Amino acid sequence: MKFMNVKAVDGIIRMPKVVCGAGSVLFNDTMDPKGAFTILDRYIQLGGTAVDTAKMYGKLEDSDPPRSEILIGKWIKERKNRKEIVLITKGCAPVVGKGIARVSVENIHKDFTESLQALDVDYVDVYFMHRDDPQLPVSVIMDALDEHVKAGQIRALGASNWTVARINEANAYAVSQGKTPFTVSQIQWSMAYVTPEIWPDPTLVCMNETEYKGYLENKIPVMAFSSQAGGYFAKMVAGGEQLLSPKIKRRYDCEINRKRLEKLCAFCEKNNVSPAALCVAYITNNRLEGAAIIGSSKVAQMEESIQGVDVDLDFDTCDSFIK
Repeated sequence: MKFMNVKAVDGIIRMPKVVCGAGSVLFNDTMDPKGAFTILDRYIQLGGTAVDTAKMYGKLEDSDPPRSEILIGKWIKERKNRKEIVLITKGCAPVVGKGIARVSVENIHKDFTESLQALDVDYVDVYFMHRDDPQLPVSVIMDALDEHVKAGQIRALGASNWTVARINEANAYAVSQGKTPFTVSQIQWSMAYVTPEIWPDPTLVCMNETEYKGYLENKIPVMAFSSQAGGYFAKMVAGGEQLLSPKIKRRYDCEINRKRLEKLCAFCEKNNVSPAALCVAYITNNRLEGAAIIGSSKVAQMEESIQGVDVDLDFDTCDSFIK
């Protein structure tokens, strides 16, 4: 496993370059704990050390329990491995199914407290704001988050679906006031081209030239969600567009990505690498410090994806896939 450094208030968090994503697709009301635990256990066996969840994962309605966090909490309790893993969760996502913003001081405290209860832990390693509300002053958000850091409940703060500009603004305020800044980001980033409008979800932030340049400048590492583009490249290689779900086809099947697919196919064939592994390698070898979050519903998928961390690419090769 390869690692990257994430600054924490008590030192450095060694973040694995491949993170186990406990998203809604897997950790929901249809997945029995045994199946989820098997995948988590295999991830650990393969050298992984970080699990990424969120208060909203596993919810079909806003009133539903945080199923993903509850499952992760049970796994941690059974395996007695809290100190051995990097535990990541997120709060203040929009109202499930309605897209209504929930970023407020009240919801920051509410969501974080409920996440600790669901996970059955007294601290998390990294806590992310799952969304931003650009209408809200950064001071309000950073002050509220800092309370939990100072209480010893959070080791590092992250911004998910925030623009670089807002992260920089928030960090400038935090540093000037002796508060805790963001030291890691989480946005949509993969070898594929996509935008919030195409997704469609205007509250998302997708990697683009502006964001990429900004992260190179501020040196904040990025955790990439949808790092394998929903399996777009792997499915196109395996059987073509008939294997794509309507959602994945709408998001990713465009002329730009068809051209990138050609480059991916040529590389995979020449180097005997699977598309899933190459998508991970694109993130883990990038000139921008990054970790790929992978979501797997089967052990075999986990095993194939995590092989990407062993694929070595130079910066120019990474760049060539998207040019």
